[in-house]
This record gives sequence, C-alpha cells and structure tokens, in this order.
Amino acid sequence: METAEIVGVGSELIRGETLDTNTAEVALSLRPYEIEVWRTWRVADDVERLAQTARELWRGARLLVFLGGLGPTPDDVTTAALARGLGLELAEDPAMLRTIAARFASMGREMTAINHKQALKPREAEWLPNPRGTAPGWRLRSGGRDLVALPGPPAEWKPMWAELLPKLDLSRSERVRRVLKTFGLGESQIMARIGDIWDVGVTSGVYAHHDGVYLSAEGDRAAVDGWLNLAAQRLDDYVWGRDEETLPARVLGILQEKNATIATMESLSGGSLAALLTAVPGASKAFNGGVVSYSMGAKARFGVPEDILAAHGAVSSETAAAMAAAVREALGTSYGLATTGVAGPDELEGHAVGTVYVAAAGPDGARARLYRIPPLGREAVRQRAAYAALAWFWRLYS
Repeated sequence: METAEIVGVGSELIRGETLDTNTAEVALSLRPYEIEVWRTWRVADDVERLAQTARELWRGARLLVFLGGLGPTPDDVTTAALARGLGLELAEDPAMLRTIAARFASMGREMTAINHKQALKPREAEWLPNPRGTAPGWRLRSGGRDLVALPGPPAEWKPMWAELLPKLDLSRSERVRRVLKTFGLGESQIMARIGDIWDVGVTSGVYAHHDGVYLSAEGDRAAVDGWLNLAAQRLDDYVWGRDEETLPARVLGILQEKNATIATMESLSGGSLAALLTAVPGASKAFNGGVVSYSMGAKARFGVPEDILAAHGAVSSETAAAMAAAVREALGTSYGLATTGVAGPDELEGHAVGTVYVAAAGPDGARARLYRIPPLGREAVRQRAAYAALAWFWRLYS
C-alpha cells in the first residue's frame, strides 16, 4: 500500500510548548483513502534537519505533508529547507506578493519587507491560496507523488487541506471504520464482555477519552456493522453513541425531542458542563443557564438546603441531588443537572481525588450517582466529571 508521511514543523512542538494536533488531524483525514499512515513526525525549525527529513521521506512517500514554518520570521524556514533538501529552485512570485500586500491592506496594515519570503516557492510548485492568513501554501506534483506545504495555524490549513485533498487523486478505500462510544466501563471491563469477538472479522481498537471509552472496528462495511451491533448488545446501556456523535449533542437532542429545558449547577467542574452544552449550535433551544456554586455558601444561596450541606457535606449524593433540584427550580427548567466532588490535588472531606457525584433532577425527582474517576490531574477530573453528568442524564432519560 502507498504511504503518507506527515511532518509537524516547529521547535515549540519539540519543546512541548505547543501540542501537535495538526499531524493527527491530517492522518485522520486520510482514513477514507488507500494510503497508509504508520508514523508522523515533528521537526524543529532547522534548515539542515528539515532538508534531511525531506530527502529521506520523499524517497518512498506517495504523499508528503509539512505543516508550519511558512510565516515571515527568521525561524520560518520550511520552504527554504524543502528546496535545499530536494534540489529545487526558489523563485519569488510577483502576483503572490501583490496578493499578500492586498491582504495586509484589507486588515489596515502595511506589509513589511520580511513578508516577501512568503512569496517564494519552488518553480515547479503551484500555490495553495490561504484565504484566512498571509502565508500561502504550495503543492509540488512529481512522478505521481505529491509534496504539500501548509501553514501551521489550524484555522488556516484546515480549509486549504479540505479543498486540496480531493484533488490529490488518492484511491478511495473500500474499508470502513466505525466507532462505538461508551461511558461508565473501563477498558478491562469492556474486554471482559467482548474479548471473545476481538478482531473477529474486523480490526478492532479500544481507547479512552474524557467522554468515555471508544471501540473501533475497521473492515468491510457488513462485517463492521455486524461486529459493532454485537458489541453494542453486550455493552447494553453503557453505549451512548456512535461515530461522530457527541454526548452534549445527544443530551440536547433528548431535550428537544421532549420539548424540555435544562439548567446546571456545578461545583468541581467549574462551568465545564455548561461550556460543553453551549458549544453545540442551537443549545439555547434547551439550555437555559448555569450556576457555578463552588463554595458551601454559594450552594446554599442558590437553593441547596443548609441542613443537607451540614449533614452530608459538599461531596455527597445528597448534596448533588439537592443541587440539581435547586437549579431546576431556580431557573424554571424541566431538568437540572449537577456536579460535585474532588478535583484535587488534595482530598476533601475525607474523600479521595476523583470522587465525583453527579445528579439529574426532573419531574420524577432527583437521582444521583457516584463515579470514581482516575486521578490523572485536576483538569482531567473536571472534564470527566462534566461528561459523567451528561452520561448520567443520557442513561436516565434517553
């Protein structure tokens, strides 16, 4: 099978100052095609190292993609390095120089001399216009192979790549890949239920996310659909979605089907739950608002009975249920959803980090659930707590 090599360019990627998601997203976009990605690369802003990388990878790749290093500053060296590594001659394009100048003018800024380097490309290459920035990309087609250079900011390269990808003459794959999404079971618990069908007729995968554990299956469509359906039967109501579905969208979909509304009261998640819901377009049809009641006083002020707080503390099923009921009443919604627990780094009220209670309140009363979230860092616990609340609502009301 033909191969693709994907290179993220930037010393900040090597130092860990910026997380490289670009190479992963390009790899993901290539899944529908008959081309294999079995490794990705990160290379510093160094002409010689980039030139060497280009020489080595270009020998066997059907597709070679570089992301980053097309800006105007001295450390933006991708174009010069690729030209050196592959023996290409660079030439300045007056038309592109005018295009870049016009973009600066549209922003009310004057183009400086250092931006002239962005109008350089190999003579044999074609420009890839960048409608959202000043750094155009370029593509070199040679012997049935493609070399692509794109800017690093995702807001810029993604629309450029989406337009270019169908033009690369890559063969479409007959294999499909689908995903089953679960919440509430660990990987070992999932394997206990489906281990005997692992890799039977498909290529299987399992991996954890903040919103649960995903199962993937790859193969021909009939085999994949059959495998996923069998896995879903065995995992029962722990399965909340498939493929591109998201938990916040599923919850909002349930609410819209019921012509219902929801409000949130959050303690340890600190607004993350409301943020997940409002990130979905059209959320305002069902989401009325949220409260971050981080202290005991704030919980009481927004309607949580003081006797419950005194008797059970902030981290308890009773308090979580009272929070969900209180915010439902305070904001006049059909449902209330709440989180409370211990994000860390220290224990709270004798509870270990990762102890999380979530609760949902509706016309039938309030119900809470305890989750033990792995203490993988404060932010990870906060995010998983927010998803746990959504998963609990989905299990109760879907």
